[in-house]
Amino acid sequence: MDVEKSLLVPVPAQRLWAVLLDPRIMAACVPGMQSVEVVSDTEYVAHIRVKLSFISANFKVRTRVAEMRAPEYLRSDSAGEDRSVASSLKSVSEVFLTPQEGGGTELCVKVKAELLGRLGTFGLNVMKTKADRMWEEFARNLIAHLGGATPKGAEADTRGLEESMKRA
Repeated sequence: MDVEKSLLVPVPAQRLWAVLLDPRIMAACVPGMQSVEVVSDTEYVAHIRVKLSFISANFKVRTRVAEMRAPEYLRSDSAGEDRSVASSLKSVSEVFLTPQEGGGTELCVKVKAELLGRLGTFGLNVMKTKADRMWEEFARNLIAHLGGATPKGAEADTRGLEESMKRA
């Protein structure tokens, strides 16, 4: 499944870039994120709860930043599974930041995702609808964070972040 989404964000590209690279902020903005653990500067393990139709899954997802050109491009590879629902996922995500007149930034995200197993049996329309809803919630949470409000889900566990921040 290929998904491409974009959003105009009312902040400069450099500020948005810093926010997107902060695992603590992303843990609070990504729908269903239960926790994120920093493995290294370019690798993270997240626990994400997703409900697709009548099945709830709890994926353990390992994400690795494969390429980065600050503050305009990032590519990451992710893989995860939930054995309790016999499902796995793989994805390649690309993030593009394009400065706009007036100081804002266009955030464009392209994802190639593969969902296998029990959850993979749902049709493409069901999965695209879920992806659309998750994007809308992410966008609301991101804008709320940039505006100073606490995003929904800010209580997500962020184990390992303090140690990572000390190393940086």
